[in-house]
Amino acid sequence: MPPPASPPPASPPPPAPDALLAEQIAYYRAIAPEYEDHAIREPGSNELTAALHAFRATGDVLELACGPGAWTENLLAHATSVTAVDASPEMIARATARVGEDRVRFVHADLFTWTPDRRYDVVFFGFWLSHVPMDRFDAFWSMVASALTPGGRVFFVDDAYRTPEELIEGAASSTI
Repeated sequence: MPPPASPPPASPPPPAPDALLAEQIAYYRAIAPEYEDHAIREPGSNELTAALHAFRATGDVLELACGPGAWTENLLAHATSVTAVDASPEMIARATARVGEDRVRFVHADLFTWTPDRRYDVVFFGFWLSHVPMDRFDAFWSMVASALTPGGRVFFVDDAYRTPEELIEGAASSTI
């Protein structure tokens, strides 16, 4: 009788949430100078932009994880003002160069420790929700709710496309 088969090697454990968040921030800080050179043009991105314009993010808008300012540019079409928050000062520098600071206030902050200092008519985030670890999901949505004025609205977009490198916990990853 042959010996029992060995179990397959275990996958390495996923990084601890704080380590994962630190890794995310480090990645976006490092990639900032060339971020848009590597951006994948998402199928349907013209429809996403059209949907955002149809939504009409009017009044004072809070943009979470603004990155290089591509969505900030679109938000300014209807917003009175935009507060754009990002954990990467390098991304904020790119966004500032892209859209200026006329109606935009840039805030350098970690979205998992930051508390909004006021309320907004709209909260927007693009391709950010997939970066929120499950153990921070409820707290994140509580922060979004606390940032909204009564009757305020939320608009967000994300995708399901992931490269193998992004799926750090394998195909079942909930966070990239």
